Amino acid sequence: MVDWKPILQELSDKIQDSVLGVIDQRNTMPVQRFKELLDKQAQDAILETLGRLDVGIKLVSEEGDQVFVDGRYTMVADPVDGTTNLARGLSPAVTSISVSETDQQSGVVAGVVTNFFTGETFYAEKGMGATLDGATINTAPDIRYRHGMIGMDISKNPAMDRLGKLIGASRHVRQQGCCAMSLCNVAAGTLDAHIDQRGIVRVTDISAGLLMIREAGGVYAINGELFGDIELIQNTRVKLVGASNPRLIEEIESIMG
Repeated sequence: MVDWKPILQELSDKIQDSVLGVIDQRNTMPVQRFKELLDKQAQDAILETLGRLDVGIKLVSEEGDQVFVDGRYTMVADPVDGTTNLARGLSPAVTSISVSETDQQSGVVAGVVTNFFTGETFYAEKGMGATLDGATINTAPDIRYRHGMIGMDISKNPAMDRLGKLIGASRHVRQQGCCAMSLCNVAAGTLDAHIDQRGIVRVTDISAGLLMIREAGGVYAINGELFGDIELIQNTRVKLVGASNPRLIEEIESIMG
């Protein structure tokens, strides 16, 4: 059996080192060009590291797929989630990596999410719980939606016919611009729920975060299905709700109508 923790930690460390090594160039080029540089640095780091490991990996990455050895395990990576944030110097931005024994989310056995700004590392293994810098994390106690701290992504193509109702019903809405971190915040209890109804969030952004929520005692709905399964391929896009408990997801669904 593969011990994934040191492998995922090494991958995360290499990506972080590579990206942070060019961060001082932020003000020397246009934002879009700098974002491209960040993505290239991160992808090169993950490819170089996997190339040295004698592990069968099929890499599914936002920056491109590749097979190493026999491709037995599926690794899903967003080397930089929150690239726009990082390019502008706005927190959060993270590295997000998961590994699955199948080509489905249900087969994910381990995941890591590391914050570029703080170095904080979330880690989870199937059946073993979730941690933040080694300390066990759990989702927040049940709370009514109106009083909860709610993460919501309303950028690019928001479904305002549904999200407008949710915004109006909540006293505390936050948009972080980094879905992987928002899901980890639900796992750690700092958010009560995170909602993304745009239908454009990628599996590379959410795979590790979904494992964090489940292992921390929370729940999620994919395209309206509780713990719905998804294929781990680059073009998978979903609607998502992650929450501390099933009752809160039911309340969110009821508000959206």
